Amino acid sequence: MSEHYSPTGYILAGVDDGFADTKVVTSDRKVRVASCARAGLHGLSSVSIVEESIGASYQTAGRNFTIGDFIDGEETRFDDYPTSDLNRVVVHHALRLAGLSGQKIKIASGLPLDMYFKDSKRNDVAIRAKQEALMKRVTVPEGGDTAEIIEHVVLPEGVASWFDYAFDDNGGEIEMDSPCGVIDIGGKTTDCVTILPGHQIDHMRSGTGNIGVLDIYEQLGAHLRGQFGEGVVSRRVFDRAVRTGTVKRFGREHSVQAAVNTALDEVAERVLREAKRHFGSGADLDVVLFVGGGAALLTKLTSYFPNARVQPEPEFANARGMFKYLKLNG
Repeated sequence: MSEHYSPTGYILAGVDDGFADTKVVTSDRKVRVASCARAGLHGLSSVSIVEESIGASYQTAGRNFTIGDFIDGEETRFDDYPTSDLNRVVVHHALRLAGLSGQKIKIASGLPLDMYFKDSKRNDVAIRAKQEALMKRVTVPEGGDTAEIIEHVVLPEGVASWFDYAFDDNGGEIEMDSPCGVIDIGGKTTDCVTILPGHQIDHMRSGTGNIGVLDIYEQLGAHLRGQFGEGVVSRRVFDRAVRTGTVKRFGREHSVQAAVNTALDEVAERVLREAKRHFGSGADLDVVLFVGGGAALLTKLTSYFPNARVQPEPEFANARGMFKYLKLNG
């Protein structure tokens, strides 16, 4: 497998370890997995005749975890999730799926804007905590290697997506003569970032709102349990519902499009209020970039801004930008 290496010989990987999904981008591979895990070993095993699956059980800091998008994972919407054991095992699972088992790697990951900065200055305590958290050891109880993170750079989310937009794969940069706005709709948070020519962040017009894709899932979960009764509603069920408007319950297909539309509309309105609070009409912005997993779902938001642009595969924009940053900065 062809890989892009840093000058020190480590494989480079952009890792967007979000509250809803974790994305990994390397020179020739991209992986997206649900940030869905629970404490303990829960006896998942393959019934395939040909064993090709990667084990979904991990151990770190003396604790065991089971990962899978069909399980009822633990809540990730807590402030310490980016530095938690839960986050770490999900990231290492994604790195294994990206083919990086047993490899020495240099990664870039992210923090929401309001965690990365404090009073418009870098929050070195939070950044260092994030760096150290992902570099702690993770093992596979049933055997197998995990990636060895040799170096870890942390970037502000949203800004990483701008990096994806502003630089091509060869390092060429677009010309900016006006500010650029970024709306990064993640799992728990929405970052609105205003970037000025000269690579400066306008903190007066930037910030983080506590609204994201998991709020859509929460509303849908309440509807599904009300209509179909209790039972595990896995991440896979939510993903399918928002993309197709249907769910499979009791072995049959059911339309939930009306509930999906209601959830999407309510969350879109909250995201729009957050964006207008920072950007106003956006008339002075050269472009308003929509990125993150929510950008692929809340498509009606772009109608408010005539200068809106949805990045290709917006859920991978942060991870792509992180990978480009590593390529250009060694």
